[in-house]
Order: sequence, then structure tokens, then C-alpha cells
Amino acid sequence: MNREELLELVKQKDDIEKELNELADELKTQNNVGMTEALVDKEGYPRNDIDLVRVRHIRQRVICLQNDHKALMKQIEDGLIQIHENNANNPSNTTVSATTTAPSNTNLPNKEPFLRVDIVSNHSPAETAGLHVGDLVCRIGTIRKDNFRTMQDVASLVNNSENRSITLLVQRANTNEQQTVTLIPKQWFGNGLLGCKLTPLS
Repeated sequence: MNREELLELVKQKDDIEKELNELADELKTQNNVGMTEALVDKEGYPRNDIDLVRVRHIRQRVICLQNDHKALMKQIEDGLIQIHENNANNPSNTTVSATTTAPSNTNLPNKEPFLRVDIVSNHSPAETAGLHVGDLVCRIGTIRKDNFRTMQDVASLVNNSENRSITLLVQRANTNEQQTVTLIPKQWFGNGLLGCKLTPLS
């Protein structure tokens, strides 16, 4: 996969996320029925305060889009891995060099980056927190470079922190500026609790 193909996948992902958010807004106009609220009243009759046909259509469309989004994210993840591997094998390839070069902080072991933000989905918790593609993560919660082992550590931290704030120390893309960011993992219309793709720095 080349850069142009990857960018096209990212565009498709953004289009899906845009439609998902539009559908979510429409469900709110249907008496805030959401994806799981009952469509019958307490007596078991169809609710008369919402457009049942439209709500069912929206829910089905959301499920289809979420499946498409999940498949796209897997393709994007595989593409990113391929591009990063190609870049590592060919140092002259500068296609993604802006997001793969870690800063020199050898005298500050707890502030050295160990993760890179490769994807940030629109309207996701990660975007709300202010994360950007290319940001480098120096600390997420209590996880730092010196105690990081696998991405499972990060996944466990995120899953155990649902609806609670996590403090991140990030180095902004293309700069040496480090900032503290507060991220709240939570359910949203996309996949996962963050809506971003974090990749370990090699």
C-alpha cells in the first residue's frame, strides 16, 4: 500500500464518521431514542412519540457503518505498519518522516516518547482531548517509556479508565514542545474508547 491509497482510506473513514455523527444527531431529535432505547411503551405498544420506521432505518444504517468503519480501521492500521516498515528499510524515504522521528531527550528518561499518534478520528474522545496525528506520547497515565512493555498495557489502562480522565504528556508533531493533555476514554459512535491509533516507536 502506498501513501495515496492510505490517504484514500483515511478519507473514507472520515466520511463514515461524519455520517455516523449526523445519524447520532438525528436520533437525538427522535426524543433522544439512541441505539438501545425500547421502541415500545410500557404496555408493549409501538411508541407514538417517535418515527419508528426512521429510527429502525437509522439504527440499521449505524450498525452497517460501524462494521465498515471497523474494517477500514484494520486496513489503515495494516497500511501504516507497511509504510513505517518501508520507511525503516529505506531511510531516504521521507514520506512519513515527520511523524516517525522521536526527539532527543536522553537526559529525561521519563519524558522520552514511546508512542506515536497515527490516526485521530473525527468527533472522538482523542480529538476532543486535542490529540493530533504525529503527536508523540511521553506518558499516558502511569505508563512511561521505562516501564512500557506492550500495547496490552495501554489497552488495560484505557479499559480500566472508562469515563475517567487520563493525563498524557505529549510532544507536539514537528516541535519539541511538550504539553499535558487530559483524555477521557468513553463509548462513542466509532470503535474503541479513544478513537485514535497509537503505535509504539521502534
